[in-house]
Amino acid sequence: MDFQPDAGLDAFRDEVREFLRKNLPSDLAGKPVGSVRSMRPDLVRWQQILNRKGWGAPYWAKADGGAGWTVLQRLVFDEECVAAGAPTHDGFAQKLLGPVLNEFASAEQKAAHVPHILDGSRLWCQGFSEPGSGSDLASLRTRAERDGDFYVVNGQKTWTSYAHESDWIFLLVRTDTEVKRQAGISFLLVDLKTPGITVRPIRSIDDCHHLNETFFDNVRVPVANRIGAEGDGWKITKFLLNNEHASAADLPILRRGLTLARKLASTQRAGREPLIAQTEFALRLARLEAELHAIAMMVQRVAAMESDHSPAAHAMGSMLKVRGTELQQRISELTVEALGDDGAVAYPEPHDACLDEPMPRQDIGRGVANEMFFRRASTIYGGSSEVQRGIIAKMLFQL
Repeated sequence: MDFQPDAGLDAFRDEVREFLRKNLPSDLAGKPVGSVRSMRPDLVRWQQILNRKGWGAPYWAKADGGAGWTVLQRLVFDEECVAAGAPTHDGFAQKLLGPVLNEFASAEQKAAHVPHILDGSRLWCQGFSEPGSGSDLASLRTRAERDGDFYVVNGQKTWTSYAHESDWIFLLVRTDTEVKRQAGISFLLVDLKTPGITVRPIRSIDDCHHLNETFFDNVRVPVANRIGAEGDGWKITKFLLNNEHASAADLPILRRGLTLARKLASTQRAGREPLIAQTEFALRLARLEAELHAIAMMVQRVAAMESDHSPAAHAMGSMLKVRGTELQQRISELTVEALGDDGAVAYPEPHDACLDEPMPRQDIGRGVANEMFFRRASTIYGGSSEVQRGIIAKMLFQL
């Protein structure tokens, strides 16, 4: 493929930077965002600013109310937003549910949900994983039994990110136990205020609360909230998980982490010299930079495949997921090491109130240890590395 500079893409990058310079409020810029999503007030406020610009759905086609950008433009937008310290999107609504609604939902369902995604008034979470049913989603046991115009849902979901801050959940349920496992699954949209839903926090190793257990006890969900036909859940899930392969490496997150590592290398000292003067540390940093450049080139390749609708993009996306998440872990480990003894401090999560007494190196070290702990899960969530390698083997080697 052609790796020469794209003048059109450079102009688009300039446009995004100028928009961020003029429209990203200073009190929103650079705030800690936790592990996945910004605090709700910041996310909603930023979403409304983007929506007024016509960028409220940067990953959707124009026909669906989106920005209509190419894959490469979407990557540039994400990269510049991270670099500017902008709040996050509601990724569950924007990147996962949104494309499903646009592809499978009825006109009435779109009218009921899409405007609230665009204006930020309705936040979403994902109800897929269960105890014992993570990577093997086909084994899920949460039941939805038909009762007239309703389904009665019973079961448990786990690792439900941001269920405690969300308004609705998109949910996989088993509606038929007499057919092949994949054929008995349906896709429901559920209002989290519905009686019978209990959300319990899970405090994770990074000392943050973004995960939850979600219990369903005789929860009545209108049949009108089912997306697609009964039993279409597996088909819809495959569509959902096959979107945005080029973003699987989280390239903006990798670049942000490496930028921090470089800053630490020049500001931290080992004896009388800056850390970067230590040959071993400098070599490790250089190797990580080389790997990042290689992943960035691979991202461009996958983006070109996605634009051409190449089936190989799926396997290449799995490669990016494996390589990108492993690199996330190594970069986050290096930044903790670069802080020396201060790297062992477990800072409170960004959503908590600051401590009364300042912590060591709080100017640059806040959240570094938390990030390293969170990234231990990178090779598991979104499809574990073992699952991704299975996809690669099946598609490229016909195993």
